[in-house]
Amino acid sequence: MDVSVHEKNLNGTLKELHAASGGPWGGTCVDKNYIEWLTQMFGKGAIERLKRESMGDYVDMIREFENKKRSIAPDTKGLITLRVSAALKEYHEESDEENIVSKIARMNLKEQVKFQRDKLRVSADIARKWFQHPIDMTIRHINGILREPEMKDVDTILLVGGFGECKLVQEAVTKAVGRRTVIVPDEAGLAVLKGAVKFGHQPRIVSSRHVKNTYGYNVTRLFDASKHPKEKMVISSYGEQMVVDCFEKVVEKDTPVEIGKDIESGAGVLDKEGKTYMRIFASTERDPEFVTDPSCSKVGELDLGEAPGETKEENEVEIFFAFGDTELKASVKILKTGKVLTKTVDCL
Repeated sequence: MDVSVHEKNLNGTLKELHAASGGPWGGTCVDKNYIEWLTQMFGKGAIERLKRESMGDYVDMIREFENKKRSIAPDTKGLITLRVSAALKEYHEESDEENIVSKIARMNLKEQVKFQRDKLRVSADIARKWFQHPIDMTIRHINGILREPEMKDVDTILLVGGFGECKLVQEAVTKAVGRRTVIVPDEAGLAVLKGAVKFGHQPRIVSSRHVKNTYGYNVTRLFDASKHPKEKMVISSYGEQMVVDCFEKVVEKDTPVEIGKDIESGAGVLDKEGKTYMRIFASTERDPEFVTDPSCSKVGELDLGEAPGETKEENEVEIFFAFGDTELKASVKILKTGKVLTKTVDCL
């Protein structure tokens, strides 16, 4: 389950106000709760054997539940009929001396659960419990975002995806967001796919977005014994004491960037002995100190070649970054020669 916030611009494009965030609380979580309940009823051995020996039946069972769960509403009463594999009953009885009907009676579920051939009838109250945790987590996350000061003008909630088609989810969200309007489009389950297709044809429909990570690159800085670890100190090709692997931040996580607009990252100097490489990193932290920090991972590398001169002034470069629709482009201009080198990194 993902939640993102967008503002519609006057020209029809979208400005992202909050990066997509969420957790494993969507429809697959409900499926997981359903399977865990079936495991309690039929036993882990029977479920594992069904997966191993009758995977087609297992997939059909999940697909059947996927269709059925969208019709479970807050006011649904009585028993809900679910189709399960008849082999599941056989596997249970082969591994457990107690048949399923006796087990249901022993668990005091005789009025709430009935099993006949390949049909399992379960009370609506039991079925709604499979949804409770993912709905609670979804509502908590939505409310957490809406409490942020920047979200005070949000007035419309759009529910898409299979989980959004569930009436239990729709009612819970409507109650939770108060005065805000909740919209569930037709074929909400296909809305994400349709949006992806439209984005493919009109990539600039999103004019700005929030980056999920902090992005930057490796630099060397003048060594300061009061704050830099000695093991990272080196003597540069210009004879200076430098500290290596420093993280030069270009953009911080959760901040907005305009699509296609250059971000000037400052100047640098090429090493005059051998080739210089600019390594591009993403970090889950807002302000990492070194590219070797655990939060950092290398996402790309740009070969800047050999320095054209002997002095620092002759080997200066200008560095720019630009965020595209789904990628990051780094550009380095060697001032002495005017040559521009670029590297594009996929940010998905």
